[in-house]
Amino acid sequence: MILPFLVAVRLVSASPNESLHCEPNVRVSHAIAALGQSNSSPADQLSILASEPIAAVCQLLRSLHVVHDTHIVGYEQERHVNTMRVIWALRALRYLADCQDFRASTAENPAKWEKLRREWLLRDEHGAPLKSWKSTDRVPFFATWMSRDSVFIAPPDAQGDIITQWRRWYRDTGSRGFRFQTCNSVDRWYF
Repeated sequence: MILPFLVAVRLVSASPNESLHCEPNVRVSHAIAALGQSNSSPADQLSILASEPIAAVCQLLRSLHVVHDTHIVGYEQERHVNTMRVIWALRALRYLADCQDFRASTAENPAKWEKLRREWLLRDEHGAPLKSWKSTDRVPFFATWMSRDSVFIAPPDAQGDIITQWRRWYRDTGSRGFRFQTCNSVDRWYF
């Protein structure tokens, strides 16, 4: 029981902004690369990741970065491979960490966003639309319009903060004996 903990400690960066050093795991790497691909089953890939959660979470976190797309229509996801890899990495993180998720505020004015992006990102933690947006309100990294599988993406400043929160969570909790449990609510990990 001590050995997995010691291995996990070696994987953790000292700061959320430093590069993560993950133990190589080819099976996990292949499963991550296949996430969101039209020729693979997300359930199969998530099952592989769940079988090695510490290695999977480390590699998923290492793959996160800020993207510049703001909205990806469901049928155009294959044109936005880089952004969709980040979205799928976040979905997998939510799945592996028992629905854990983070939000962040943004300096951008949502009044300047397209209407649908505003409608989907400006919601509370339960999915209810915010009546009036305040600069202290926090947005998710992404939100998905279920029936269209369209993805709306937060501004870069919020994305960066959310990535930092995930890395901090991993450094402080996820790599230190956290009992990884899969999220049973597709609404909470996928959308």
